[in-house]
Amino acid sequence: MQPKVSVVMSVHNGSLYLHESVDSILNQIFTDFEFIIVDDGSTDDSWGILTKYAKCDRRIKLYKNEENIGLTKSLNKGLKLAEGEYIARQDADDISLPTRFEKQVIFLQEHPEIILASCDIELINVEGLTIDKYQRHCEPDLVAWYLLFYNRLGGHSQVMFRREITINLGGYLENCRYSQDYELWCRLIKVGKIAILPETLMKQRRHSESISAGKSSEQKVYSLEQVKANIKQLLGEEINIEEAEDLSRFWIGHWWPRHFPDSRKVGSLHFILKKIYQAFIQQNTYSNSFDPELSRKIHKLIGKQFLYWIQAPIGRRHGLIDKILISRYVLVWHPLGLPSSWLIGLFWKSPIYALRAFIRRLHHPKISNIRL
Repeated sequence: MQPKVSVVMSVHNGSLYLHESVDSILNQIFTDFEFIIVDDGSTDDSWGILTKYAKCDRRIKLYKNEENIGLTKSLNKGLKLAEGEYIARQDADDISLPTRFEKQVIFLQEHPEIILASCDIELINVEGLTIDKYQRHCEPDLVAWYLLFYNRLGGHSQVMFRREITINLGGYLENCRYSQDYELWCRLIKVGKIAILPETLMKQRRHSESISAGKSSEQKVYSLEQVKANIKQLLGEEINIEEAEDLSRFWIGHWWPRHFPDSRKVGSLHFILKKIYQAFIQQNTYSNSFDPELSRKIHKLIGKQFLYWIQAPIGRRHGLIDKILISRYVLVWHPLGLPSSWLIGLFWKSPIYALRAFIRRLHHPKISNIRL
């Protein structure tokens, strides 16, 4: 009898956290699954640990690569071996909460239009202590918008998706050594909807040996190339890597002081976002499930992102002149949010701080040429 879910895990020298990760799968409330684990040429004790587990639980099916072939190819190997209706991913250093499978299976069964179910994520350190949370849930229609610019799902290990559809799309793209999950989500979203459940069902571990930590620069390159591909597919025109990075930063972490742009860059962002917005809405208008409110929602979301720069505290890299120039674009996207954002920006620390900063800039002999 075929299992409902096939759990696919690839392990390469993951012995340090392997017990916790495997236990979190075996302790799921939902039990109708097979657990496919591909050892990708480990040289530590990973294989020994896995074989002990396999002797105690028949749901575990082990496969060993004689040499390290990489995560992407190992995952495709697991996909081909899987028999379940749904594929649940799990990395060898992460922890699934006990109700994860149960809630994701129920959701996919009740929503046939959803091709993939993700969830919010709790970030933990090497000791298992919470360091942050990814609260990425939003309406499924908005997931497609966010995926144009970055991996909104925030991870790979917390998803469950429909196996047959994914196999028909060719599985993971094997020339994507990193960010293979983001590339796959961008193809899946073309044939179905992706949902991010508003519940934390996964603990994602951050440590120095993880791919995201050790290969961050390579991941960034693959991710930005995907952004370029997304925009080209939508607009029919190329953008360069710097423009892709600006668009990505606009949606994630751009309010950090070092990411505060000059007014010309903000203008460029405004014009390209206007083109992307118009093309995206036009593309979705022909969908049978088109939400008439989608246009208004995205319009406001873009405005709110510009408002983050208005709300940023006045500093050396950004000041009143920049904010006045940025306000022109806010008036196009979300004018109602402008007054309150200006108040937040001016009085970020205290009225006295803001007043002193303003006076210093007024008395500067070359204020018109300063990058604030």
